[in-house]
Amino acid sequence: MMHNHHILKIILSIFLFFSCERESKPLIKKSNGNINSITVVIENNLWNNDVGDAIRAGFAYPAEGLPQQEPLFDLKQMPPSVFSGFARSSRTILWVGLSEKVIIRTDTNRYATPQTMAVLTAPEKETLIEIIISQSTQIIKKLKNQEILERQRRTKKSILKQEETRNIFRVEMEIPSAYSLFKKEKKTVWFQRETQKGHLNIIITELEFLKSEDQKKTLQKIIRVRDSIGRKFIPGRLPGTHMKTEEAYTPYVFSTTIDNNEAIETRGTWEVKGDFMAGPFINFLIEDKKSKKTLMIEGFVFAPSTLKRDYIFELESIIRSTRIMPNP
Repeated sequence: MMHNHHILKIILSIFLFFSCERESKPLIKKSNGNINSITVVIENNLWNNDVGDAIRAGFAYPAEGLPQQEPLFDLKQMPPSVFSGFARSSRTILWVGLSEKVIIRTDTNRYATPQTMAVLTAPEKETLIEIIISQSTQIIKKLKNQEILERQRRTKKSILKQEETRNIFRVEMEIPSAYSLFKKEKKTVWFQRETQKGHLNIIITELEFLKSEDQKKTLQKIIRVRDSIGRKFIPGRLPGTHMKTEEAYTPYVFSTTIDNNEAIETRGTWEVKGDFMAGPFINFLIEDKKSKKTLMIEGFVFAPSTLKRDYIFELESIIRSTRIMPNP
C-alpha cells in the first residue's frame, strides 16, 4: 500500500512541477491598433497646451509626397488615469509627463507584443518640450519599422502565388493575395489591387546598371524613367494623355536600403496632364551590384476622394519585403 502511495506522491509532484512550470510563463497579450496610430498617454492639461503642440508637430506633421495633407501618425490621447486594460495593449504608445527626473527610454513588448512604448518625462514643461522635439526623429524611425513589420505580418496571412518576380527579376516579394498580375512584358511586370474607388499598383522594371551619381541627376533620371513607363503603360482617360510625374512639386528623395542593397527612395505625386487625375507614388531604385542591374520598383495609388497615406504605406511594406535571390 505504501508503495502505491509513494508512486502517487511522485506522480503528484511531477504533475505539480509541470503545472507550476506552465504557470510561470507570462501570458503576453497580442497588441492591437490601427496601422500608423499612436496612443498618447498624457495629462489633459499638458495635451491642450504647448507640450501637446510639440507632440503634434513632432508626430502628426504631414506625411511626405501625398496630394492632400494627412498626418504621419494618427494620435489618440488619453490621461494616465484611464491607461489600463485594452489601451495598454496598443501596439504603439507614447507616454509623456512631468516627473522628478528626466527619463528617455523605449520599452519593447512591455504589456503586449509587438509593442513599442516611448517614455519621455522631465521636471518642467520647457525641458519636456525640448526632449519631445529632439527625440521625435529617433522614435519615429523605431515606430515606422515596427509598423512596416506589422503590415508585412498581416500580408503573410494570405500571399499571392506568383512566379513572375522570381523568373524575370530573380527577386522574392511578398504581395498580398488581393493583388493580381495586371500586365507583363519582357522586363516589366505590373500587379494591381482594386479598391472601392480606384486601385493600388506595383510596377517592377529592370534598367541598365545606373552608377550612383548626385541626387539631382538621379532624381532627373528617376523622373525620366517614370515618365517613359507612364507613356508606354499608363494612358489617361483622354486620347494622347498619360501618367507623368507632377511638375509643380519636387519629389522627396531619401537614401535607404532594401535587402542590404543601396536604394534610392522617391516620394511624390503623379498626374495625368490634361485630365484631372492625380495621386501619390513611392519609388525605389535598387542597385544590385552582384548581377550588375538596377531594379526600379514603384507603387502608385489612384483613389480619388479617399485618404491615401495607408495605401502608400501598404505599397511601401510590400516593396520593402523584396529579397534579391543569389545568382544561380
